[in-house]
Amino acid sequence: MKVITLEEHWISEEFKRYYPKAGSVGCDADIAVLTDIGERRIAVMDQHGIDMQVLGHGMFPATTVSAEQVMKTNDRAAAAVARHPDRFAAFAALPLATVGAATDELARTVSQFGFKGAMINGTVDGRFLDHPDFWPLLAKAEELGVPLYLHPAYPAAAISKPYYEGDFSDLVSFTLGSTAAGWHWETGLHVLRMIVAGIFDRFPRLQIIIGHLGELIPFYWERIEYWLEPRVENLRKPVRDYFNSNIHITTSGYSTLPPFQLALQTFGLDRLMFSIDYPFNPLAPAVSFLHNLPLTEPQKAQLAGQNAARLLRL
Repeated sequence: MKVITLEEHWISEEFKRYYPKAGSVGCDADIAVLTDIGERRIAVMDQHGIDMQVLGHGMFPATTVSAEQVMKTNDRAAAAVARHPDRFAAFAALPLATVGAATDELARTVSQFGFKGAMINGTVDGRFLDHPDFWPLLAKAEELGVPLYLHPAYPAAAISKPYYEGDFSDLVSFTLGSTAAGWHWETGLHVLRMIVAGIFDRFPRLQIIIGHLGELIPFYWERIEYWLEPRVENLRKPVRDYFNSNIHITTSGYSTLPPFQLALQTFGLDRLMFSIDYPFNPLAPAVSFLHNLPLTEPQKAQLAGQNAARLLRL
């Protein structure tokens, strides 16, 4: 079966100066590994049986960098894909400080390079994608027929300081606000906001991908159905139905059975795609998890790559 992974990170030379220095808080992977999108990365993929990675650019200060910097980053990703078209595809980075420039860059990368969508890292100046400012970008993604991968980012300072700082180390504070909790609560909320704001009624063909087995949404599913769904009266269909028409889930960051089973039961196999979150999560446990899932071989193949190939037209 073909194994395709979708939440696999890299950082360009343009942006590596924004990445935390080795040994500092927030440095969770080797910058040399993150900046490599060539033969060394492919050798690691070969070692673990990964046929293709869809490259997603790492977090950067979206409101301070220029469109030109982002374009150079996308050009480098495009060059890597051109050199290794059977091993790499790419999501665009976007200059979200200016929605017009971001919309143009999405169109450029999809039409010129065949990019498979864009990766968006969290909120922009505290605004979620349901804000009307972002509607032109959402409309363009719908028009182009490409998904947006909604990846977590550290919460805004107004949230992170009172919620995640305390009588513990800076590293623990950062971890509470990011990989252990804060990232995932906020991304799950982000998706729910888009639904209840009517984004998928306005843009019914728009597709969103989220990782980490649904960003806590499966755990809260009963509460969402019981409390949220009856109180939302402006939508064309029940809240739950948008997860069957507009939302896709990856396994990134997880390699244990109980959360996978919950996501599978909640969303169904057609909405699930295998991913790893490389290099922040190791490849070996994730690949072993995939091969040992209590699924039939055709079901494993669907999860491993067929769903992604269909969505991204690989």
